[in-house]
Amino acid sequence: MSVPRKHVVLAGDSIFDNDGYVRSGEPGVIEQLRRSMPTGWSAYKIAVDGDCIRDVSAQLGEVPAQTTDLVLSVGGNDMIGHSHLMGQVRELSDLPDILDAAKADFACQYGALIERLCALPMRIMVCTVYTAIPFKELQFRAFAPAAIAAFNDVIAEEAGRRGIPVLRLEAICTEHGDFSEHSPIEPSAAGGQKIVDALLRHLQAA
Repeated sequence: MSVPRKHVVLAGDSIFDNDGYVRSGEPGVIEQLRRSMPTGWSAYKIAVDGDCIRDVSAQLGEVPAQTTDLVLSVGGNDMIGHSHLMGQVRELSDLPDILDAAKADFACQYGALIERLCALPMRIMVCTVYTAIPFKELQFRAFAPAAIAAFNDVIAEEAGRRGIPVLRLEAICTEHGDFSEHSPIEPSAAGGQKIVDALLRHLQAA
């Protein structure tokens, strides 16, 4: 049975715009997706390294007319904007109170963006942020995974209430080699291929 043709757009940040972080000669996520796709499918990237939730609206002006599926991976840079809060954490039980205002702001921005995406004439899927990042700082290694997970709950909730499927990157990129040698918050070619494989499994089943 043939699989209907899909024209996939990758929006968001450097999870998809990681070409500058992979080893020389290795492909970034967009090229890995194009190489792995069924014949007749296409992929286009509007994601921009460093972009936050507020920047995605500008990206949407670049969405090709033939797009059938848009995949969004954004929020990590917004979380980085709250990274100073990690200095206040002494134990995991501190996190809910410390992150409360930041999560509320994140939910407001992310929810508004998802509402805009829902108005587009295409299928939407969103990604959470991976948590196994090999941070050098002890404070971040100790508490950042739980903090990211708290923001991931917001992503899942905002998507879930609108019936949008969620690709859980924290369950996909779990090993040290999944992250770039040049920047621990970006996917390596190995991590990128894992993301692509999981994305294609979803798209082929949809």
